Amino acid sequence: MMNKITFHRKPMPILADYRPLYKITQVLLILFLCSRGKKSSLIRIHLISWAIKDSRRKSILLESAKKNKVHFGVWGIDPAVNFALQYSLGEKLVEMSGVSYKLTDKGVNYIKKIGEDDILEGEYSFLKSIGCRITEGMVQSIVEEWE
Repeated sequence: MMNKITFHRKPMPILADYRPLYKITQVLLILFLCSRGKKSSLIRIHLISWAIKDSRRKSILLESAKKNKVHFGVWGIDPAVNFALQYSLGEKLVEMSGVSYKLTDKGVNYIKKIGEDDILEGEYSFLKSIGCRITEGMVQSIVEEWE
């Protein structure tokens, strides 16, 4: 008969996409580089975050930005984005502005340091190339098709 259970913790790598600091930085970059007034809806943040994960999706998003029409019928909703936003709210890196998330001065300072240190260069340059061309209106037109 067994009367004692023992657990041994072993190190386990976590994919970068699931590391909280990575996802927080990614969301702040989206607000800083791709959002008018450093503000965006949750669904738009999810779209851009989802597209960044795959080179094919990145190409489609870039093409969407050029043609002013989102070429995704649906996209993934990542709980890690929601956690990153909640943490960012708690740390005052973002604030709520109606139903949108807005980058605060503290968040802007954080992102400027990221730019100085060349951290997340790939994401930074891709998001900069997209700019503010994926608009709330473009995203909303797809969302309305879901209803």
